[in-house]
Amino acid sequence: MRKLLCVMLILLLLAGCSPTDTVSDDVKQDYITGVWVSYSELDIMLSGDFKSEFGAAVQNCLSRGVTDMFVHIRPFCDSYYPSEIFPLRSSAATQNFDVLEYMIGVCHQNGIKLHAWLNPYRVRTADCDISALPDGSPAKRWLSDETADNDINVSIVSGIYLNPASSEARALILDGIREIIDNYAVDGIHFDDYFYPTVDESFDKMSYTAYCTDTQKPLDLDDWRRANVNALVSCAYTAIKFKNKDIVFSVSPSASIDENYNKHYADIAAWVSSDCVDYIIPQLYFGFDYPDSDYKFNNLLGTWQKEISETDTKLLIGLATYKINTQNKPDSAEWANGRDVIKQQIEICKESSGVAGHIYFSYSSMCQYM
Repeated sequence: MRKLLCVMLILLLLAGCSPTDTVSDDVKQDYITGVWVSYSELDIMLSGDFKSEFGAAVQNCLSRGVTDMFVHIRPFCDSYYPSEIFPLRSSAATQNFDVLEYMIGVCHQNGIKLHAWLNPYRVRTADCDISALPDGSPAKRWLSDETADNDINVSIVSGIYLNPASSEARALILDGIREIIDNYAVDGIHFDDYFYPTVDESFDKMSYTAYCTDTQKPLDLDDWRRANVNALVSCAYTAIKFKNKDIVFSVSPSASIDENYNKHYADIAAWVSSDCVDYIIPQLYFGFDYPDSDYKFNNLLGTWQKEISETDTKLLIGLATYKINTQNKPDSAEWANGRDVIKQQIEICKESSGVAGHIYFSYSSMCQYM
């Protein structure tokens, strides 16, 4: 299928199509309509009758044409499923059944695919309080044991994160992915845009200093950080496909390719050119009238179409249903009629070459407005 899509795209380009040209319906026969279900939405469901609440969520998704649900099953180095690596999230611990297994079963019974959404590095963002981490947290274990050498696996700057430069932290993340695939019939593994949380040099100073000391011609800090993220993305893809080639690996970066590259150290071009992501799902959470022209929806879309145009990676577009009726400037004026904005964006996605689907952020706003 991926080779077929690539061939069709080449034929379109040879015919003189620009990134905004339309395509025929047969090219879009596998078009994906998805929705992100965040940890906060899961926690609300888990505070009541979860089976009833999640069953209703699946029916709501079906009524809106959703084919794929991206469910947040590991948000803060914890899990919504029994794990030997990560502590069970407190809201899931109140249930007498396996929450992830149940969600997969309900989705599959209704013909919906479930993608396991992970934040690979994030441990805690509210503060830097190690004592607030749940027992069983690998970050807490590393920071609290008597072995000082493994403290480098965790970075603490305006929050707590697994250190992207740590091979041990990377191995932990990969083991967590393998654990999911070995135990659950997920249709995909999904990362969002939380890679390096800061450009602050203190974030991984010890790791970078050690790297420079041990390397004859070290990379500069920015390239080294990008290499660390590239290693995780590449290894994640390899680990997934080794276990099951049919499981999709997707990443949802922020809207700006340049910002991803320079601020989050996410090298999108390297990922898609080396074919180590199946879907790239940029968060194009902007309207048509945004004051910065680089962030106007059509301009962003064209940039991403060009980025993936000669690759096998599928492009899906993240849409901001959460912005409908927002009071926040500069979005408030345009998004007062946000339903119309989203509807226009859906039409553009369905008509544009190289766009394989759209994803709503997030479930609750989709239900409220769409």
